[in-house]
Amino acid sequence: MAQLYIKANELEEKDTVKVFNERGKEVYYTKDDFIATGHRIKIYMADTITEVAYVQEKYDGDIVRFEFCARDKFGTIERDFFTLAQNYNIDFDEDWEIVGDAFMWQYVVKSGSLDVMKVRNEQYLIPGQALNLTPTYIMEFMSDSDVLIGLAFALAVYALNKYSY
Repeated sequence: MAQLYIKANELEEKDTVKVFNERGKEVYYTKDDFIATGHRIKIYMADTITEVAYVQEKYDGDIVRFEFCARDKFGTIERDFFTLAQNYNIDFDEDWEIVGDAFMWQYVVKSGSLDVMKVRNEQYLIPGQALNLTPTYIMEFMSDSDVLIGLAFALAVYALNKYSY
């Protein structure tokens, strides 16, 4: 089981952040692409210029959706405006659904009855980082193969909640 950490205050201020593993080592970083049409967050391997995943805003009439992609996996997510509850329409081969409060980063991603990843927001000291507790987004992945697409998905959920009007 793998874990990734993002300092919440850095993500809220800008879409350019460092992503750390459970040992406090930077494994990915993100950059907001201002040139792209709509919001686009590119995900890179740490200490390289190799883009490994992205999140891209897409418009279809009045519907705003975010596309998330990592390696050979691709999907989209949009808010379901026909219900009052916090529901999302996810178009992804692995049939994912969100259970919990995605706006507050307190949710579980499920595929059928199996947990794919758990996401939470709490005060946490990232190992190897500054000696202060900081609000941190913590992502736990049940399978190492879901780490990169799970990170892209979590950032797509974040972007959808932040940029959908």
